[in-house]
Amino acid sequence: MKKTNKIALYFLLIFIIVVTGCAKKEKFGPLNSAHQHADFKVYILGNALDFSRPQYMVKHDLTHVENNDGDVLHTHATGIALGFFLKTLNFEIDNECIKVDAGNKYCSLGSATLKVYLNPQGGNWEQLYSPADYVINDLDKILVTYGAESEEEIRKQQESVTDKAKDY
Repeated sequence: MKKTNKIALYFLLIFIIVVTGCAKKEKFGPLNSAHQHADFKVYILGNALDFSRPQYMVKHDLTHVENNDGDVLHTHATGIALGFFLKTLNFEIDNECIKVDAGNKYCSLGSATLKVYLNPQGGNWEQLYSPADYVINDLDKILVTYGAESEEEIRKQQESVTDKAKDY
């Protein structure tokens, strides 16, 4: 093999190792390593999305919504992050944008911003700044909202997140 071909092969192998080693890998436990429930709600421009529709039901074994109840998400493995849950529904989320299953992408721009809030079991609402990486816990309440809502409107959205997870 010519020296230039060996060098090219060497750099290709290094590139593959770097890319595969740096790729984000999901870090969750096996199926049935957890059984948790969390209440959640997603608002886009002031409108609540309806996750009780059939296209959202049980899309993944590890995490899903089920039984026509779009208010409670279920996790059946440890370490399930909000970003992974949303990905199973064909959504994407990062610190600035949310892409919904219809393909529309909403990114923070001017007064319209993406905000994600968490109310952990027995806690107070707090803003999450890296929502995709947040690992869901039992009885969490999660609000994802995109728009230019006032603090009062966000408070009303937070109040709309159900308290049904405790019944599972």
